[in-house]
Amino acid sequence: MSDTIILKKSPKIEFQLHENGFQIIDEQTPQNSGFYPYTDLQAIELNKIWYPRVAKWLRAFTWIFNSGVPLLPDPETSKNANVIIHFRKTKLGIWLTDIYMADKAKMLKNLLDKKYSNP
Repeated sequence: MSDTIILKKSPKIEFQLHENGFQIIDEQTPQNSGFYPYTDLQAIELNKIWYPRVAKWLRAFTWIFNSGVPLLPDPETSKNANVIIHFRKTKLGIWLTDIYMADKAKMLKNLLDKKYSNP
């Protein structure tokens, strides 16, 4: 088994899922690159997935109906979306900068969750 998930093409962020672990190629944050065994995997977090265009319209909509006070975060919040992978002795964080990356990160989280729950 060897699946590949490309989160970003330039700079390249790629996950190669193997039988006993996964390889990360991260040209954006080179210290994330390396091989990580599934046995060290503790948890995977997918945080603050706000889509800029949707958030912008929802913010305007709630602004109108809430007397000038928006109920949603501004579109800049989408830049704080990330995936954090926790291992026994360390953790890795990868910023998700667009919708494509967010969709791929959801797929990656689901695959890694399966590996974590069924080592």
